[in-house]
Amino acid sequence: MGYATRLAAREQDLGRPVLVGIVGAGQMGSGLIAQISRARGLEVAAVADIATDRAVRALKAAGRDDVFVAVDVREAVAAVEHRRAVVLADGLQLANLPLDIVVEVSGVPDVAAQVALSCLLKRRDVALMTVEADVTVGQLLSTLARAGDAVYTICRGDEPVECLKLVEFADDLGLKVVAAGKGKNNPMRPTDTPDDVADEAMRKHMNPKMLCSFTDGTKTQIEMAALANATGFTVDVPGMHGVACDVADLATTLIPKAAGGIVASTGPVVEYVTGDVAPGVFVIVESEDDVVTAELEYLKLGTGPFFALYRPYHLASIEALQSVGEAVLDRRPSFQATQWRADVIAHAKADLASGTVLEGIGGHHVHGTAHDAAEARANRGLPIGLAAGCRLVRDVARGQMLTYDDVAVDETRPLVALRRLQDALQLTGVLPEATADVVRGLVRP
Repeated sequence: MGYATRLAAREQDLGRPVLVGIVGAGQMGSGLIAQISRARGLEVAAVADIATDRAVRALKAAGRDDVFVAVDVREAVAAVEHRRAVVLADGLQLANLPLDIVVEVSGVPDVAAQVALSCLLKRRDVALMTVEADVTVGQLLSTLARAGDAVYTICRGDEPVECLKLVEFADDLGLKVVAAGKGKNNPMRPTDTPDDVADEAMRKHMNPKMLCSFTDGTKTQIEMAALANATGFTVDVPGMHGVACDVADLATTLIPKAAGGIVASTGPVVEYVTGDVAPGVFVIVESEDDVVTAELEYLKLGTGPFFALYRPYHLASIEALQSVGEAVLDRRPSFQATQWRADVIAHAKADLASGTVLEGIGGHHVHGTAHDAAEARANRGLPIGLAAGCRLVRDVARGQMLTYDDVAVDETRPLVALRRLQDALQLTGVLPEATADVVRGLVRP
């Protein structure tokens, strides 16, 4: 049965729907609130946004006429228990409410990581739509979740997650995966700044920094690095190849060099392409059996032994509620970092002078490039998720990879503390092979 049927049955058995908390009521959050409000067996019980009026508008637009703006947690708990739609200003407080799952849609990696941690410390399931947090501290968060018997996941609907589902489909069929990735929606201009895209952002009703993170390539690099960490696949070259390639040419391009393609790695890789693939995702598979190859050719999947499995869309917040069903009913994540194969490292967009305080993702100073995680660690590369607030201690040339030696890191950021812990556990061997018992003490109340 589908999740809608199962969630409806659960509601009938328990006498109430699954109570969902949402952090962030912007474009994506409002869409998710509207979608959950139409779903069987689910109910938006609480919404947190620093602009509480925005959260109120989103709930009312979804048909809720019982919205209550809570001043403190005590009021909020009572309102949830009386099945009123609660609005709070502080997303971290949702972990203290009687909710079944919290879904983070803030788009801010620092907020997303803190929301996830606050939930996991309370043994509450949490789903993120901010993949930037997962590519910075996702392995730590997923380990903490397992230790506390909670679910930590990235939401369905974004390209990395839907690509993972294609990988799982290929694996179920016994096909060998060679490459997996996405089509890039925007042009690739690594030196773009928010000023360069301001007019386009206004036309699209977007934050210029968010649009800039798309056009400078950082978002794509983050998404594919997250996919690498969820699958164990590798980054073939720093930044990936990013070739111009249409759907018809995927299975002849993203294949091993020995077979006429561009992939040098011996194992499967993550990739992105430009062309007509966007907004879809793909997996390139190899059939290792002549009978299977002939069958796939007969079914018009192409000419073997390499074939492309292609999904021409991803539905962002519309699909995100599927992760709620997977977490609450099946007790499993849709997507999470299971190992650390790729890191997204900051590179200078322009010549930067010593003393410059860096803006983060989508800003004027740096863009992100996916690297092999071991190489990034050996080179002391600065993760793009930690760049914001760092002060340069020496001049950096345009195009240069930034390292920890180039900056004074803003150690006051909780995201930095979490990354320091993840790095330390990786170096001591606790990650990636950590068991629940190793870190269970970290999540005990």
